[in-house]
Amino acid sequence: MTDDQNICDCEYFSEGDWVESKLNSSIFGIVVGESDFGRYYHVQLADTLEIRAMHGVTIRHMDVQQDEPPVATKQPVDDNVIEVDFTKRRTMTRKTKTEGAA
Repeated sequence: MTDDQNICDCEYFSEGDWVESKLNSSIFGIVVGESDFGRYYHVQLADTLEIRAMHGVTIRHMDVQQDEPPVATKQPVDDNVIEVDFTKRRTMTRKTKTEGAA
C-alpha cells in the first residue's frame, strides 16, 4: 500500500485486515477468512454480524489497520426522512398520533 495515495497494490489479504469495497467505500469490514486459494475473501461487514464472500479484485486495504474499527461516514439524509432512535422506549396510547404508521 502506498502512503501518498491510499492505493492498495496488494494481491492478498490476511485475516484481521480492514478492507473496503472498491465500488462503494461505505461498505467495509474485516477479513475473517478466504477460499479458492485467495480468490474470494470472507469479510465481516462493520456494525453487523453478516459475513460476505467478496472477490479479491473488488476489495482493497483501508488506511486504518489496527484493532479499532474505522469511523463510518454518515450518509446525508433526505428532507422527507425522519430519523428514529429505536433504542429509546416510547409509550403509545390510543390517542398517540402515528400518522397511519401503526
